[in-house]
Amino acid sequence: MKLLSKFLTAGLLAFSFSGANAAVVEGQSDFIENEDGSLTLIFDLVSADIDGEGDGLMFTYVSEEAFFTVELLVTGGGIVVQDYPADGGLGLYNGADGDNLAGGESLTFEFPSLGEIEFINLVSISFNGLIVGDGHQELADGMVTVNGFSVDASDFSLTGQGMLPDGGLVKSFDVSATADFTGYVESITFFIEEDPQGIPEPGTILLMLSGLLGARFIKYRK
Repeated sequence: MKLLSKFLTAGLLAFSFSGANAAVVEGQSDFIENEDGSLTLIFDLVSADIDGEGDGLMFTYVSEEAFFTVELLVTGGGIVVQDYPADGGLGLYNGADGDNLAGGESLTFEFPSLGEIEFINLVSISFNGLIVGDGHQELADGMVTVNGFSVDASDFSLTGQGMLPDGGLVKSFDVSATADFTGYVESITFFIEEDPQGIPEPGTILLMLSGLLGARFIKYRK
């Protein structure tokens, strides 16, 4: 496993939400390039609080070896916050349950930089729990819905600890808290893959080429 302690910072990109133009706030994250080719983004290693201002947080990973860029936009039904409290991870503030992700609240993770046939395959996630009063703890409990699957947060308390069910290839996914969960999203791990159905088979390509050549031959004969 190759740990790269670099901050991921978002570019100065502007997005439009609900008809209002506003810049997405830059988030910060460390990342791990895993030996199996997957990528882990870690959200709880930031020294300062970051406030999403209601438009979400943007994280940008630039691969120096593979020459590609991954953008992650995190939004929710309130203000997305990072490291409230310090080293907590991603939470949501909507004026009701503080700065954490609690029952009925959800975060949407979207990858706007993916190409038409590019998708992510989410394989793991980790959570931090809430300490009563203020602060966070490494251990989390309660049920959380991730990419359509209900999981026990206690099995996903450490980065890379638990593996998620195969949710297929997606361009975005939701993380939703049930009534018995209160905490933060610590990290996500995913692969970037191409949809094989979007890539023509070699035989199909040859058939298409032969059809084009045949059409041109008939045209010239006329």
